[in-house]
Amino acid sequence: METHLSSEVRKTPRAAVTAFSLAVMAAVAVLTAAPADAAIIGGVDMQRACTVQNPGMGLAAVVTDAHNAYSWRCRAPWGYQVGINVNAACADQYGGGAYATLLNAADPYSWRCSR
Repeated sequence: METHLSSEVRKTPRAAVTAFSLAVMAAVAVLTAAPADAAIIGGVDMQRACTVQNPGMGLAAVVTDAHNAYSWRCRAPWGYQVGINVNAACADQYGGGAYATLLNAADPYSWRCSR
């Protein structure tokens, strides 16, 4: 038995997917935003983070994807690389209680430290 769906019924999945996508984007924005009482205290020195978190290795802070804030890596000339703990970088730079805040997940340069 073949069922023919009206054009309105066929459009419903697209509307549902769009609504779901918007809800997910809003949730990501809320989850990555700083708490209302948080104060931004400064930027994150990613090179310093590489040096402090990997002492004696001579690693360079690099962005591996210009549209992904989570793509920071500490990289060696011979190819070795490791991620950066941005919360630890903030605590190292600004002292206890400092933590990482991301302003825009699509911008690697939007990391800030808050307290």
